[in-house]
Amino acid sequence: MKKIIMLICAIVFVMPVVFNICAQAGYDDDYVEVGTIQRVNVIDADKIPYERTPLNKLERGVINALTFWLELPAEVAKLSKERDPAYGTSVGMVNGTITGAVRLGTAGFDMATFLVPSYDKPIMKPEFAYQRADAKMRELFW
Repeated sequence: MKKIIMLICAIVFVMPVVFNICAQAGYDDDYVEVGTIQRVNVIDADKIPYERTPLNKLERGVINALTFWLELPAEVAKLSKERDPAYGTSVGMVNGTITGAVRLGTAGFDMATFLVPSYDKPIMKPEFAYQRADAKMRELFW
């Protein structure tokens, strides 16, 4: 029984020290030297072009599916500034509903085709509904 405990202690405590000495990683360079393996590239997470990946398109679809309703206040604010608040409220609600439905449709399309290129070109400008709502609210109130 004592031999088994000694073997387990050797494996748990001694082997990591041995492997740590054998595997020296120099992160100042662009590679890691591990034993006999030479020049294994290190991935720099800051250099991954996220905008050109399927996740960007999926993220755009999910965000627009959750925030499509922000087209309503954006249209109301836009038309209220252009004409008057009564016109903005009445016609803006109709226009906002239509624009929101289009935004929801583009969100569904982005989510359904997120594996199909192009990943960095949105169907509708601006890319997100909250960006448009924020811009129109700022124009109206500030």
